Amino acid sequence: MGGRGAKLATVVSSLCACAVAFGACATSHYARPLGRGNAVAQASVGGPLDSLSGTPIAAPILDVGAGYGVTDRWDVFARADVTSAAFGDLHLEPGAAFHAVVRDGGLVPTVTVAGSVHVLTDFEAARLGPQLSALAAWRVGASRRHLVYVGADAGTLVPGRVRALVGPLAGGELRVGRRAGLVLEASWLSPWYDVHPLAPTWISPADRGYVLVLLGCNVYFGDVR
Repeated sequence: MGGRGAKLATVVSSLCACAVAFGACATSHYARPLGRGNAVAQASVGGPLDSLSGTPIAAPILDVGAGYGVTDRWDVFARADVTSAAFGDLHLEPGAAFHAVVRDGGLVPTVTVAGSVHVLTDFEAARLGPQLSALAAWRVGASRRHLVYVGADAGTLVPGRVRALVGPLAGGELRVGRRAGLVLEASWLSPWYDVHPLAPTWISPADRGYVLVLLGCNVYFGDVR
């Protein structure tokens, strides 16, 4: 029993660490090209969906971040997990996004591919989490300034036993005024994995995978459409 229990604890720890890592430092995906010389400041709260006294609630993970448009198609960004910092740990996520196709409207979406690395440390040991994202975004509304987008994430944590977290995501951004945008985003990581035996009580369809939900705010600087 001791050996099986230790093995289960290791699996639980690894999976939970992955889920929380990719739930945090995700202020929202870079579905909107910033454009050369423009910038964005971001903040969000949310994470894996859990049950608290029978009430569904997203983990209260607070993240902040910023991005800069190096060219009209390339953005660089960095994010930080404020919640982990409050507990004495460091979780940073630098990355870059390439907007392969850019559209102002119509049925053809803006297509974005992004790559980043999660850096997690308690200042005694460290883990790295490479992540890739692919998105398709459509401008909606009379002004074509609001967004809806769909896509997928893929990532893992190393060193240790490699466990990939892959899954779909969907979100939207409602532009409020000239500079601000409100974001709602949800993703479903590892929908093939049975999380029922794990703790805490993750909420997901048929107890499969991890459902992550976040609410965010983007503040733009420059002429970002």
